[in-house]
Amino acid sequence: MLVVHPASCCDVCLDPYAISSEPASSPHTITCGHIFCLTCLLSLSSSACPLCRKFFQPDHIKKLHVANSSELDSEQDATNARSNLLLRRVALVSGEDTPEADVVQVLTEVQEWLRSQARDPNSNIPLRASVAALQRYKALQDRNERAKAEYIRLRYQLRDVKQNARAVKESLLSRIQQIESGHAK
Repeated sequence: MLVVHPASCCDVCLDPYAISSEPASSPHTITCGHIFCLTCLLSLSSSACPLCRKFFQPDHIKKLHVANSSELDSEQDATNARSNLLLRRVALVSGEDTPEADVVQVLTEVQEWLRSQARDPNSNIPLRASVAALQRYKALQDRNERAKAEYIRLRYQLRDVKQNARAVKESLLSRIQQIESGHAK
């Protein structure tokens, strides 16, 4: 069901839409998707949209529902409550010792919910920002773990190189002593 905000008005006559069931001043949509009051649509000389000039059939006009402010408020309250709950869950999985599976589960749930809120991509900014921050943090943790593993690998490699160098040095010293003792005779 399409819902029109109570503060909306007809783009032709600029009168607000009626919340009552009175069809003349209630919002109606035509095939191009634009919305006008029924009075204005029926008064058009041709069946062309006043905004985009696309033709429409008068028998395909659809009446829309004007939401009263309490419906919008309760819907917004539910959206805000869900957003706040998800924001808290993101905060709880942001710790260092949180299992990766828990982080992935929460991020997936949040991203699915945000996609369902696609009406306004700029909505839920604190939740979107916290998800982005958590993703950056987890990427830094992963990079740090890889750097630690590389450090350990290089430390062992250095130890092996030092041992080999010591063995080569001892071998060379031994060879030098042999050569010097052979020249001394």
